[in-house]
Parts: sequence; structure tokens; C-alpha cells
Amino acid sequence: MSSEEQQQQSADTGTPALSSSATSSVLKDRRFKLSRACDRCRRRRIKCDEGHPCQSCLNSSSACTFEEPGKRTHPHKSKRTSTLEDRMHHLETLIQAIPPAVFAAGGVLGNPQVPSSPVDPSSNPHASFASSNHSFPSGVPPPSLTAYPLMNPSTFFTPTKSMSRQPSPNAGPSPSVNFTLSPDQLADDVSRMSLSASYLYFDDEGYTRWQGETSGLPLLDLLVERHRVVTKQEPDVPAQNWSSPAPQSPHVNDWFPDRTARRTNNNPEVIWKLVTSVIAPDLMDSLVQCYLSTSYYLMPFLHVPSFLTDYGNPHKWGEPGFAAFIVAICCLSSRHIDDPRVRADPADGNTAGTVWFELFGRLRAMPTADRPTLYTVQSVLIAGVYAVGLGKLSKAFALISEAITLSIDSGLQRSADAYDVFDAVENEVRKRTFWCVYIWDKQACVHFGRPPMIRLRDCDVGEPALVDDEYITPDGLGPQPSEVESRMGSFISCVRIFIVLESILDVPPSRNFGDGSPFLTRATSILTGFRRHKELLEEEALLDEIVRAIPSQWAHSVETMASEDVLRVTQAERLHCAEQFVRMLIYRHRFSELVAEKSYRQTSIEDQGEAECEAMRLAHSCAMQIVSSHLHIAAKGLMTYFGVHVIHQLTAAGRTLVAVLLNCHSEQLRPLISPALDALRSCVSLLRRFSGRYVCGLRSGDLMEEFCRITKIPLESNSQDIISGRSRPPWIRPGPTKARRPIMGAQKDSLLRTPI
Repeated sequence: MSSEEQQQQSADTGTPALSSSATSSVLKDRRFKLSRACDRCRRRRIKCDEGHPCQSCLNSSSACTFEEPGKRTHPHKSKRTSTLEDRMHHLETLIQAIPPAVFAAGGVLGNPQVPSSPVDPSSNPHASFASSNHSFPSGVPPPSLTAYPLMNPSTFFTPTKSMSRQPSPNAGPSPSVNFTLSPDQLADDVSRMSLSASYLYFDDEGYTRWQGETSGLPLLDLLVERHRVVTKQEPDVPAQNWSSPAPQSPHVNDWFPDRTARRTNNNPEVIWKLVTSVIAPDLMDSLVQCYLSTSYYLMPFLHVPSFLTDYGNPHKWGEPGFAAFIVAICCLSSRHIDDPRVRADPADGNTAGTVWFELFGRLRAMPTADRPTLYTVQSVLIAGVYAVGLGKLSKAFALISEAITLSIDSGLQRSADAYDVFDAVENEVRKRTFWCVYIWDKQACVHFGRPPMIRLRDCDVGEPALVDDEYITPDGLGPQPSEVESRMGSFISCVRIFIVLESILDVPPSRNFGDGSPFLTRATSILTGFRRHKELLEEEALLDEIVRAIPSQWAHSVETMASEDVLRVTQAERLHCAEQFVRMLIYRHRFSELVAEKSYRQTSIEDQGEAECEAMRLAHSCAMQIVSSHLHIAAKGLMTYFGVHVIHQLTAAGRTLVAVLLNCHSEQLRPLISPALDALRSCVSLLRRFSGRYVCGLRSGDLMEEFCRITKIPLESNSQDIISGRSRPPWIRPGPTKARRPIMGAQKDSLLRTPI
């Protein structure tokens, strides 16, 4: 914050502004406090008088030890940047590596014109955004980066040195928006409180694992707890929860008392040298900085202060999962940096990060790389997202599936509130990580029309807290300042929107089994546990409720879109596009059902009822909103804040517009044709622009042009000019069917079988 901004803030709030030196002093006081609680008090998160032994341990007749590594120490202090001004200068140097015009309008593939809008900018968010003349930054470092320097361990990498986690400023809980449960749901929840459906345990290496109800362990856990209370509780000893497998419980020693957890250690220097032999340390810093300043806001699973501490900790690099995570975010960020070192072929943007992707595979093959740590889950997820953009779909789905499997193995999908195992930081990171995996399961599946792998009915983990990283410490959460809207509010709203997608994805296939098996038909009628209304009315109502609950800071409004806050603008646009994306799929499903029904009944294509026409108008409107939003974002040079999901949304919008154009038969639908053609051309043009860095954009644009060529839609494009000088893009074509159908049915079948 500049001195002028500080003075203005002081005038607004009535409090004196802090100078840079005073701010630095306050940060140092918070970060380098040397008080230390004993091991038991720290684990139980209770006040310790720091005696030897302390009073709490004396009262409970427990051993009072100070053996575990402290979390408030700050070794290598002299090697870190000494002042806030130096840190800011370091950040400014790094952020210059992010190109200001990546995906900006006027690129090598032309500048599609944003359709002019006659509406008043004072009443339309799109118009107010288009008319604004703000100069947005190319990246916004999280606030934690002003207090915790981004520094890799290259300057002091020795196996004997260690670095512990730094604390963030202290804070506490913040209320979140919750939807109420019906009485029936509440009664069902209460009926299951007697038996936990999950069991958290530690394996032989000390990693947390999860098993569900059918394993039998939750039942045994409950019975063992009751058995201990009855037979082992002494009159002068307070009752405790024996069921917790946490290492701090004295009764953990009852299990396998002759065995101790042993982990296979890797030499961190070997892994560091392997990584830096491919990615130069200075380039790595720039890529990590780029990720934290742009893509991080799409998947905010990190607790940034803890991550920055781990990034500079030499011992942390001994974990292949952490090293793989750094390599994965380098791969993802390589698409947003114009440094030729990120590309295997300096002339081909599609090769950005491909060499590092091979390095990621080598790290995943190392011993202990399959351990279900949070960094392992995050690394596999990020690599899967990168593979989607690279066009390696089988590899992408394998990685996303692995991230889901690791999440379940770690129990991320289940609440850990009953266990005293994780501190506040790790508990929040677990929640954030799971919901990022959940979002991408839905994002990838909806683009390719695949069934999701993880469903809400299998989960009971809560939403992340509405508290930013600066106010979360290992000791607790919050409070989030009332005048500061939590950045997590946007992420939580996005999660809720994607939850609605789960129902839209749940499209059951026809139950006419090929062999006419009576058993399969009967079993399906019994085992199908979810049935939905074909018009998705409940899903639409839930989406309306979610949108109404979005905080005003992130709402798609005139005030938001005219703001100079780039994060506010881009997050609001992201939520708006996600909302329109889900609505479009709901409306498209409605009119596709009607089209399929007419085809089955051999009804004339000219016979279009009001329900079909209304669904087409609504789907057309949503597709137009999506294309227009991304055109505005591209025109402002803000695509670095977005990711490959934009290609998925544009592809779905383009295919919807093609469907609308092919199905505009009645006179009342004729006004949709001209704007649909303009939006379709802009959509294809944007996909071409993305193809410079994302192979999947090239494939989507190529397929869209082929749709138009076959159906004679006047797209007025020449794909040969676009792909001249490079290899032809990957392609797909519909498979032949056995039965010949009328032209009307064939057109419908081709449309509906195409992945959304």
C-alpha cells in the first residue's frame, strides 16, 4: 500500500496510518515471538505456563516434554530480506516476468470485435466493464507475500539445517452462509450420530488414512471407546475420548506398543539437484510467483504463509510430493510466461512445460511418492489440469482420478472434527484441497459428458472458513476483519455453483440392455438411488438461491465491473460465467429432451411448442453471456487470471449456439439467428487465440468449424490459415450407427452424442 493510500485509509477509518518501518516492526514482532508451549499443551491447543513441568501436565499426571520441533521459530533470519521495502522490490522484480498482454486482444490470431451493446453502462455490468479504462495489473500477489518472502533454499541448502513453519497473525472464526436442512434430513442425520461412518487412522509411517463404514473399523472404534470407559476409567482420572487415534493420546501406545512409525527418507539435496537441473532456480521463483499471483485464485487450496515457509525449507524438498507440486505449478504457469526457457520448442507455445511434465512423472515414480500427503494430492490435481490443456486427455483423466483416489485415501471428503489430529491450518487446507478436486471432477466430466467419480452424497466435509490466510494460524481461525471481505467467499460461491453441476451430470443411460437381461433390468430399478425431474427445476431453483447469496464484493454488478480491483472484477466475472454455464446446460437439456422426443415420434421439425422455444431462447442467452464475458476479459488483457476452464465454457457455448442455429425452424425463433452467428464466430476466434498455448483449444475450434462446414452454417473462417506451419490438430468424429435413421433423427443423434 502506498503512503497516499495509507493516509486515505487513515482519514476514512479515523486511525493513524502506520509507516513502512512501523509495519515491518509489527510483522517482525508477530513472526519472531519465541514463547514456547510444551508438546502436550500445543497439541491440545490449551494455555501453557511454560513451566518444567507445566501445571497442566502436573494436573493430568502426563509427561511434560519439549521435544517436538517448535512452530514459532524462524531460523536463517539473517539470510532473509530485512525490510518490507526490500521484499516489495523483490516481488516487483518477479512479477515483471509475467507478460502483461498474454491472451490480450490484438494477438497474432486477430482481434475479434466485441459486439457493440446499445445498453446503458450505468445499468449493465458488461457495458460498464467494457467502457471502463482502468489499467489492470498482470498479477496480484497474495497479501502474505508482503510479509513472507518468496525464497528457494538454493543459498543455504545443507542437510543439517532445518526450517520450521512461520506463524501468521492471530485470528478467529467467521460465520459462513449455510443452507437450512429439512426436518427429515435433520432426523436422518441425528439417527446416524450413534455410529461414525468413517474411521481415521495412522499407517506404519505415521500418515493419516481413512476407511469407511463397510470396513468394520468405525463400529469397532465405537465399541472399543465404550469398553475403555467401562473397564479402564479410574475414579481420580478425568474421562477422555479413547477412540481418537491421534498420536498425542496416551492410549495410542496400547496399539502395537513394540512398534514405532518409520518413514522412508529421501535425500533432499538429490531431489533439489534433480529439479534444478531442469528448472533454473530463478526461473522457478518467477513461475511460483506467477502462479500465486494469477492461477492461485482459481484453486486457493494453499495456506500461503505455510507454503512459503516450506518452499524455502531444505528438508521439505526431501518429500517427492512437495517437489512434484512445485514442478506441477511450474508446468501450469509456463503458459503465462513468455520466457523461452519454459518451452521445449521456443517457437511453439504448445510446448510450454512439456519437458517439466516428464520431470513430474520421474518424481512421481520415486519411493514414497505415493504417500497421501496434501502436497501429493495437490500436485497430481495441478498436473491433471495441465494435461487437460495439453490435450493429453487419457493422462489428464488418469491424474484427476488419482487425485480423487488420494483424497479419499486421506479422508479429505469426510469431516475430521471428531479427531484431534490436525491443527487449524492443516484442517483448512484439507477442506480447500478437497473442494478443488471436487470442482475439477465436475469441470472435466461436464466437458466430456462423463459421469463424475465423487458425489456429494459420499461427503460430509464442511465448506472452507470465510477467513483469509493472514488470519489463520496453527492455533486457530479468525476473526476476519469486518471491513475486509474474505477472498474465500468467491471460492465458496464457486463450489456451490459446481455442486449443482453434479445433478446435471447424473444423466442415466437407457435401460434397454443389449442381451435383454431380466436381472439387470430389475437390479437397476432397485439400485438406482437418484432420480431427477427431467426439466431440472429444483436444480435451477437451487442455483438461484446460490446466486442471491453471493457477497456483493463478488456479485456481477455495475459497481463491481467498474471497479479498479482486478481480483474483484475477475472473480465476479468467473462466478458469472460459471452461473451462466450451469444455466445453459439446464436449458439445453430441456430443449434437447424435446428434440429427442420429436425425433422418436417422427414429429415434424417445424412443430415447435412454446416450451421448446423458451428453452432455446434461454440457452441462447446464456451462451451469448459466456462468449461476451470472455471477449471483454480478453479485450482487457486479463486472461492470465483464468485457465483452461474458459475453453470448456466457450466450447459448450459454441455447441449450444450451433444447436440453436440448427433448430431455429419456427418464425418466432428467427431473431436468434443473427446474434448467434456473430457470437459463434467470436467463440471460434477466441478458441483459435487460446490454441497458441492450449492444444485443447485448437481441437475445440477445429471441431466447431467442422460442425459448421457439414451443416453449411456460414462461419466464414479458414482454418487452414490458422494451422499453417504447424501439425494438424487432434480430431474426433462421430462413430457410425447400425440403424439408418431419417435425416431429422440423424441430425438430432449427432448433436446429442457430442460431448458437452
